[in-house]
Amino acid sequence: MTFSIYQECDFYQLSSVAQTRQAESEYPLAERILIIGSGVLECTLAIDLAREGKEVTILEYSDEILKDCFATSKRTELMRQLEKLVVMIFLENACIKVENNLVCLWNEEGFESFLTIDQLIVRKKL
Repeated sequence: MTFSIYQECDFYQLSSVAQTRQAESEYPLAERILIIGSGVLECTLAIDLAREGKEVTILEYSDEILKDCFATSKRTELMRQLEKLVVMIFLENACIKVENNLVCLWNEEGFESFLTIDQLIVRKKL
C-alpha cells in the first residue's frame, strides 16, 4: 500500500481509542476496519486493505460514494474493485457512538445499526 495514503489519515485502535496511528509501522492493521468517508483516498485505502484480506466497511453520510470523481473513468474502476472485493458500504449514515469495539450508526429515518469494528480510519483535516 502507498505510504502517502497513511500520512493523510488518522488510525484509531478501538480497544483504546485514545491512540492515534500516524505511520504504517506504529500499530498493526486490525482485521475489521471502518473507514469514514468515501472519496478517492478513502476508497483506494479500502481496496488496498481488502486486498490484504481485511474486512472493510465504508461509512458515508451522503447518498453517493466517490463524489470527488463523479464523471470520470477512475470512479468506474474504483466502484468495480469495491464490488469485486466485497467492501461493505453504508450510505446516508452517521457514526453516533463508539464504545469499545462497537460502533453505532444512525440514518435520517432514525434507524440505528451496530458494527463490530477493531479499527477506525478517518481522513485528516488539512
